[in-house]
Amino acid sequence: MEGVQLEKSETSSLCFTIDDISDELKNVIRARLSEICYGAAKASRTSVIYSYEKTLTAFLDKFDTKSADTQKGMIGELLTHVLFLHYEDEFRAASPFFNMEEDSIKKGFDLVLHHKGTSEIWFVEVKAGECGVETSINKLGGLLSLAKNGLKTALNSERHTLWQNAVNGASLVIQDSGLKSQIETLLESFNEKAVAGKSASQDYNAVLVAVCFSGGQAFATGAEFEGRHTTQKDMNEFRDLMSIALQKDTIQSVVDFLRSEVDDG
Repeated sequence: MEGVQLEKSETSSLCFTIDDISDELKNVIRARLSEICYGAAKASRTSVIYSYEKTLTAFLDKFDTKSADTQKGMIGELLTHVLFLHYEDEFRAASPFFNMEEDSIKKGFDLVLHHKGTSEIWFVEVKAGECGVETSINKLGGLLSLAKNGLKTALNSERHTLWQNAVNGASLVIQDSGLKSQIETLLESFNEKAVAGKSASQDYNAVLVAVCFSGGQAFATGAEFEGRHTTQKDMNEFRDLMSIALQKDTIQSVVDFLRSEVDDG
């Protein structure tokens, strides 16, 4: 994709560097925003509620009420949805970005993925931040550890609502009724293990995402990030692990683009 570099390792680390919000990236955001926020099942409906323009307005309404740190997280999570699912099209989202119960972003797992080939579920945790005085690779490493700890805590949790949110999300997102039932049944089995106190992170596939807004710092290389990924993978705290780095200078050009779309509309 123009404006985006991807370095992918054989050990399942992906390092995205966004040099520019190119026309190609803008078009992917336009095409996918409603699906990301509401899920494919709703996005495919003809109601104006799920149009790009209305979805964008809803996104910015939520964005503008949040703290600076949460805003970074929202942009990081949006870019993760856009880029990961664009490049890794063997996965499909099984959860929406928006929280359906209240006027906020989704609670629970940041993203639930379904692998089309293996039918396995992958749970995603996204952490975002600015480098400040740190090097990009040190910041990415720290964010990766935060994501690991957050996801490990969630997967080891007995919280019924956490898993029910995942089940409900899949029911909203997946269009095919047979596939929907399959994913719901799998997630419900995870829910049963959790409430029985038998849920362990080692039983689940994980995707850890570190989103770094580097400011004036040089971007990390894919090889550097693979080293941080290998450190996490060797801890064997998940059934399988993918790590994603997403690097950009600031969130501002993304926010400016989204706002300009509303103004132009």
